[in-house]
Amino acid sequence: GSSAAGLTASVVRDARGEFYLEGGAMVLADGGIVAIDEFDKMRPADRVAIHEAMEQQTISVAKAGITTVLNSRSSVLAAANPTFGRYDDTKSASEQIDLMSTILSRFDLIFLVRDVRDEDRDRMICRHVMGVHIGNSG
Repeated sequence: GSSAAGLTASVVRDARGEFYLEGGAMVLADGGIVAIDEFDKMRPADRVAIHEAMEQQTISVAKAGITTVLNSRSSVLAAANPTFGRYDDTKSASEQIDLMSTILSRFDLIFLVRDVRDEDRDRMICRHVMGVHIGNSG
């Protein structure tokens, strides 16, 4: 899964024992888009670490004698699974998204993507994908 250090920034010690700053995905994506898959699988502490980046569009670092603020002016596209693994039409969306409201409020748009069970349609899609990869037109 994604970690706070991998998304924001980390301080690394080199072979000589000196510390240097290494930007994470949100810093490297400054001015672009960062995509985070399995957002629901992240540890809560790691999700909290990206609050500043999503709200202020900066990442503050104060570790190992390095104090700085990095830009993270990026859009975040995150994908998460429903709480019980499959979307349940009988429950509200908020019951099925196991994320704190403090992090959800930082997203401008939230889309629910449902996989409607339809064996015939699934078979057609499967044939098309296999055809594309095998070299047939599907």
